[in-house]
Amino acid sequence: MSNVQKLSLALALVSTAGAAAADGLTYSNVEAVYGNIEELDVTRLNGEADYIMGQYSFTGSAGLVSAEGDDASILRGTAGYAIIPGLNVYGLLSYSQAEGGNDETSYGLGAEFQNNDYGVALEYEKFDDADVDSVTLAGFYGFGASTVYGIANETDNFGSYGLGYKYDAAAFEANIASLWDEDGFDAGATAFSGAYDVNAKFTVLASVLTTNDNFLDNGIYTVGGSYNLTDTTSVEANYGQSFGSDIVDGDGFTLALSFETGARRVRVTDQVTNYVTDTTPLYDLLDF
Repeated sequence: MSNVQKLSLALALVSTAGAAAADGLTYSNVEAVYGNIEELDVTRLNGEADYIMGQYSFTGSAGLVSAEGDDASILRGTAGYAIIPGLNVYGLLSYSQAEGGNDETSYGLGAEFQNNDYGVALEYEKFDDADVDSVTLAGFYGFGASTVYGIANETDNFGSYGLGYKYDAAAFEANIASLWDEDGFDAGATAFSGAYDVNAKFTVLASVLTTNDNFLDNGIYTVGGSYNLTDTTSVEANYGQSFGSDIVDGDGFTLALSFETGARRVRVTDQVTNYVTDTTPLYDLLDF
């Protein structure tokens, strides 16, 4: 079975999960993204679904990215059990495949605690073919319209880190996140964005992604908008342009169609990932 066939099957299961078991489906999303960056065509297709059945919780995701015919795909799932309300332990399994037959299987364990205001998770993952171990600590804390969040990952003695903030009011949203590694904060990047609801259908979007060492001197800005076709389906378009003397001059655009139900993922790590991806539409192509 090819990558495309696997993803088509997985996304079909995600899209029909709501009809099959609506009472337990807490979140589902299917998204198709097309981008053209300096004549390079990139497409991404992904889906996620979260399901709760009593003390048991299940998550699944599938993704396929293609750049000029080179494909990579990933299937990932978790199964968890609530020891007490809010405290979950879970197992995870992931399989990825890249062009040229580079397959990778990973498995691991996680523990998390969360309520309406905050959540924290510790996750261990073992990658078989690469023979590496990964440990991730992630968390968030919400107060009023604000949420702060962070993530730290250690993979075979190499660390990467992130901190972010989200403000989500009735008609306005602002996001900022910085990601860096053990080489120092200056080696990382910061993204921030704003969104304003003109009305119930149309939202204006803007973002900036910049390097930390030359903050706001080098980076990429985007402007765009999204339109709600229905309560669950939307289309989004963004135009991006690079700026600064230390970055290759170029531009491009992205177009995304998404179907989403539910406001919050089950796993803390997925929630933190979603916070980060809200900072720039470029993550629609890079988050994989």
